[in-house]
Amino acid sequence: AQQHDAEMHEEVVHSSYDAALDPDRLPDLIGPWEKVIQPAWRMSPQTRRDALERSGFMRHLIHIEKIVGLGANTPKRSPEEEAIQRYRRAGAFTLDRKLIVSAANEGADRSLGLKRCDPLANLQVREEDVRYLSHVAMKMLHAPADSGDDQSRIVRARRLSDDRLILLFVHRVDPSNGTPFVLIATTAVHWPPDASKVLREAYGLTPAEAEIMMSLTRFHSLQDIAESRGRSLETVRAQIKSIVAKTEARGQTDLMRIAMATMDLAPDLGDRDPSTLTSDFAKVSRGGLELSPLPYQTLDRPDGRKFDYLEFGDPKGRPVIYFSSTFGLCRWPASAEFAAYQTGLRIITPIRSGFGGSTPLRPDQDRVGSFAQDVLALMDHLDVGSAPLLVADEDMVYAARLFRLAPDRVRSVVGIAAFLPMTRTAQYERMGHWHRFVLGTARYTPRLLPFVVQLTFAMARHMGKAEFIRRVFSGSEADIAMTRNWRAFEAVDSGSDIVLNEGFDAAKAYAQEISIVHSSDWRSEFKAMADAIPVLNIVGTEDQGILPETYQEFLQDYPKVDMILVEGAGSFLFFEKWDKVLDLLAKQVRNNT
Repeated sequence: AQQHDAEMHEEVVHSSYDAALDPDRLPDLIGPWEKVIQPAWRMSPQTRRDALERSGFMRHLIHIEKIVGLGANTPKRSPEEEAIQRYRRAGAFTLDRKLIVSAANEGADRSLGLKRCDPLANLQVREEDVRYLSHVAMKMLHAPADSGDDQSRIVRARRLSDDRLILLFVHRVDPSNGTPFVLIATTAVHWPPDASKVLREAYGLTPAEAEIMMSLTRFHSLQDIAESRGRSLETVRAQIKSIVAKTEARGQTDLMRIAMATMDLAPDLGDRDPSTLTSDFAKVSRGGLELSPLPYQTLDRPDGRKFDYLEFGDPKGRPVIYFSSTFGLCRWPASAEFAAYQTGLRIITPIRSGFGGSTPLRPDQDRVGSFAQDVLALMDHLDVGSAPLLVADEDMVYAARLFRLAPDRVRSVVGIAAFLPMTRTAQYERMGHWHRFVLGTARYTPRLLPFVVQLTFAMARHMGKAEFIRRVFSGSEADIAMTRNWRAFEAVDSGSDIVLNEGFDAAKAYAQEISIVHSSDWRSEFKAMADAIPVLNIVGTEDQGILPETYQEFLQDYPKVDMILVEGAGSFLFFEKWDKVLDLLAKQVRNNT
């Protein structure tokens, strides 16, 4: 049993590194993760914490989280630049149909003499090897995509500088938003200039230890390393022992794997300060084909923070405060926004701290209380005495706190696929696999949550929002269909920019929010609100977070809440059935006028 546990632990660690290296492989982590982590859900909190500490698992994840975090806000790249990003150690470049280099990494420059815009003829290998590579690349580039020809080849070549044999991995790429190109990666290893710095920061190594770790990956012998550094063999062995302890490797082979993976994970910062890798958030919600752009408006708070909000619908209509979820879904389909105008609803959408252009909170600030106070200040600013709340996803906790602070300002609450306080472990165990992975971590092992969220956001950035939703909500046909309904999806795509956008993400704020919802006890605040004012919650039959059994338990635990089940809807219920939601909302508004 102990051997099996050790093997499972190692599989999770390796899968975690793989997922950070290639975000598309994150789904491969979920199965091993659940086998290791989920059995602890039914243990006492202290037993869970002790088991986590004993495993050494947390320290590995901290290393990866730190490295992934360095690359969280990298700018948008071309398909060619994206293709070479995964090759941190190997020289890699791409060729267009004229055999001109369209993208190249530093390894290609240093080891092969190729830069962007160079002709392939500049490749520093034997002339006959260049000719053969040209033939292979041209054949790939000019073949129809469905021709059945090989899309990948391996070409042998000898480098001019040292006559060393290298392999060239040649692969045709057909991007969805561009013309085909050829990607070529080589076995010529290159360490970027910031390699030593990344290793030192990630594992707490000394400069000498980082250099030795890199030398090992070049397959240098211990004697070679000792001679090159002017040290004794025993000194180098002692340093390697220290490196193994700091990285928690299981010997030199594992140490080499960790070093190689670390370099692939780390961004090439060069001389840039990581703190400057942020972008000012756009002051306009971009809209879409039908959805009109909307300017974000800003309220200055006494503590110096900026608090953004949106308004749409009838500017003179009856106000509704819309809490737009941890996904940041602050825009509606164009037809729904127009319907709000037609029915005389003024939709006011506050943007929480750390989302979009709203200033992040300090770690010591009460996130729920601060947002409630911000909303009250916004209502005062807009001369809104009281209003109903429209609450999506995990935002019910904010409605409950707002009501506690100012019960006379909240008339009623309409939830859209809204989580109520969860009371049973089974409610997490029966969720869709992705919801179990993220929300179960938030509930039972919150110390691991920042790592899980960073990897999830990296995957979303890598594959795009539509494919990400299709992957995460794969158990809901309704949610998958929503991504292919362009009128619905353009609202999701535009609105969620406040959470995930080019050069920006709200991973820290998102992790804080779901941790609050799932690991804190807010039942008393919620029940007090439900006892005093009308609270309605609309849930879809295909919701991957609120399964039918959980829906029934909500009915049992919160009898004062009016629950409505909608057939054929999932977590994106509003974007799938907005007309039904607006009918119910308008009814609530009329009843409270």
